[in-house]
Amino acid sequence: MEVIDKAKLGRFHYILLAILGTVWAFIAINTLSVSFVIPLLSKEQAFQGSLSKLGAMGSAALWGMLFGAWFFGTVADYIGRKNALTLAVSLFGLGSIASSFANSLNQLIALRFIVGLGLGGALPVASSYFAEFMPAKIRGAMISILESFWAIGTMIIGIVAILLKASWRSILLFGGSVLLLLPIILWLPESPRFLALKGKTKEAKRVIERILGRKAEIKVQEGKQAKITIIELWKKYGKITLMLSIAWFSIAFAYYGFFIWLPRFLAATLKITVFKSFQYFIITAVAQLPGYWSAAYLLERIGRKKTLSTYLILSGLAGVMFYHYASSGNVYMILTSAVLFSFFNLGAWGAIYAYTPELYPTEVRGTGTGWAGAMARIGGGLAPILAGKIMETSTVGVAVLVIAVISIIGALDVLTLGKETKGTELV
Repeated sequence: MEVIDKAKLGRFHYILLAILGTVWAFIAINTLSVSFVIPLLSKEQAFQGSLSKLGAMGSAALWGMLFGAWFFGTVADYIGRKNALTLAVSLFGLGSIASSFANSLNQLIALRFIVGLGLGGALPVASSYFAEFMPAKIRGAMISILESFWAIGTMIIGIVAILLKASWRSILLFGGSVLLLLPIILWLPESPRFLALKGKTKEAKRVIERILGRKAEIKVQEGKQAKITIIELWKKYGKITLMLSIAWFSIAFAYYGFFIWLPRFLAATLKITVFKSFQYFIITAVAQLPGYWSAAYLLERIGRKKTLSTYLILSGLAGVMFYHYASSGNVYMILTSAVLFSFFNLGAWGAIYAYTPELYPTEVRGTGTGWAGAMARIGGGLAPILAGKIMETSTVGVAVLVIAVISIIGALDVLTLGKETKGTELV
């Protein structure tokens, strides 16, 4: 839609960034709260379990995110981006509140799965929704900035965990406060691209006039039907979908495998208390913001493909560095490698969220990004369980080495199968 692609960044764009950025921060809060809950559960007999079972609890929301991404990504192509986002946020907010009342580890696993359904839906829908309002020249940078709110959420949940160190229930209850955002989300307009695709040209024109302050002519291809099935996605966009499937699996495996267990990784390698590891966790989270911002800059300079592949391979090398120093007790080098991993892995997230919506046309964008998000949840769901298993039979360093290798595989995938989309208009 040319009028949006060539528009100047205005007041509405910043408002949208603030609203969706806050949602994004709460997605991070609800996803990573489990990193702090796991160490605290050991204080209660009813919630004790093996590292593998605790890893399963850490993965529960991620498996829910798998199905949530598929479901809500597809739903967004039927009922609209805003409506799908509202439903997804409602689900994970209510699920987080319910999780805080769990009475056993099995109950908590089940409720975390429900939380994950909403989280998995909110991520791809929010990114597609945001992308469809952004001017073409700065779309990649703006999506990366949106993604940077994940780091803000990460820091917030770290601080909340320290303040509420004796109450894992309060940590989960805090995640449910995202429900306060629902009236603001409902105030937002529907994507004019989606409205035009559905033949609602009058509504699309009104939205454009509302957000840009001027009228615009909208041309809709008569008789155009959306092809939104997964089979159609693979038939028409097989190479793109394969590349994204591997890339999203790799980046999520690396992220969740590392950060779900990071307090334990740090406690084990630095010989410190879990509470002290919470403080170090926040230090690594601070590194995420410049990681996002540097990626946002490079996306519009060297392109999506180069930025994503570079950050993935550098995060992998940082993981190798962590493995090398894991048994040394060298606080400086272990923390440095964790900070570097955090910087580059989260920069890669900013890049992949900017890259993915640009690879699909509007009629399948929700389904395409939903599928990509689902692949991320498979990787993210497997990683904490596998890392727990490895730590039961080997060392923390070996667990991080496996994570690093998967990240490097993702980089090679993007370099081999990816294509550049910098400056392209959404169709």
